[in-house]
Amino acid sequence: MIHIRRRDELDFGYELFIAAVSILSVFNMVISYIPGVVLDAINVIFIINTVLTLLFIYDFCFRFATAPSRPHYFFRNYGWADLLAVIPMFRIFRLFRIYKAYRVVHKYGARYIVTYLSRNRAQSAFYILVLMVILIIESGAFLVLQAEHASPDANIITASDAIWWAYVSITTVGYGDRFPVTPAGRMVGILVLTTGVAVFATFAGLISSKLLAPPEKEDESPEQPTVGEDQAARYLVEMKQLITEREMLEREITSRVAKLEQLLEKGQYQSGDDGEDD
Repeated sequence: MIHIRRRDELDFGYELFIAAVSILSVFNMVISYIPGVVLDAINVIFIINTVLTLLFIYDFCFRFATAPSRPHYFFRNYGWADLLAVIPMFRIFRLFRIYKAYRVVHKYGARYIVTYLSRNRAQSAFYILVLMVILIIESGAFLVLQAEHASPDANIITASDAIWWAYVSITTVGYGDRFPVTPAGRMVGILVLTTGVAVFATFAGLISSKLLAPPEKEDESPEQPTVGEDQAARYLVEMKQLITEREMLEREITSRVAKLEQLLEKGQYQSGDDGEDD
């Protein structure tokens, strides 16, 4: 019989995460060419892109090492595009990652996405946490530099200052060595603090509930089919074979019952003849 493979589900969640990171990378590439943006804010984009590049290097190595067929992955599943996307000047090839994620989403459908996120809440929370931390640090550092660069009293001046401030803010540590002084910068600070606390509080709650909850029974039955067109076709063939075997068994039972009835009728007839002779 056909089994549900957990590895497909795990790869599906990972595909969604990598697709979101790829979209962020392409978006950063567009922002870096917008005129009028503060140079230090552009440096924030470059630093975040360095982190994303490390993620893409890991992603390519992971895919290449675990691929059932490495030539197939590299030449037919856009592995060459994943490799080129690692190079910063070829970031445009990260669009292929988005395309691959789109194919996966289109194949499984929105219902499967909702089911996956519901049944894999802890793992989904981890991916969301990593993505949200990157987004909050980047947007917070970028916006606070845009807001503070014109103030003579600003102490958040460089990209490293801004990233440091954003990180200690979302972790609620708050050293106080860096802080916004302009009204616009303080509004950015409010957004960073609020979203950072919300993200970490939600993540901590999910982890706590996962650790304290009793172990769940396995919902999937080994008789369930794997999601996908090929697997569904195989499952349909098996069902047709079972139906054919059932029909053959029903015909055999009907034939044997008919023979037994004939034997019984013949026996009763012979028994009646013997009584008349007596």
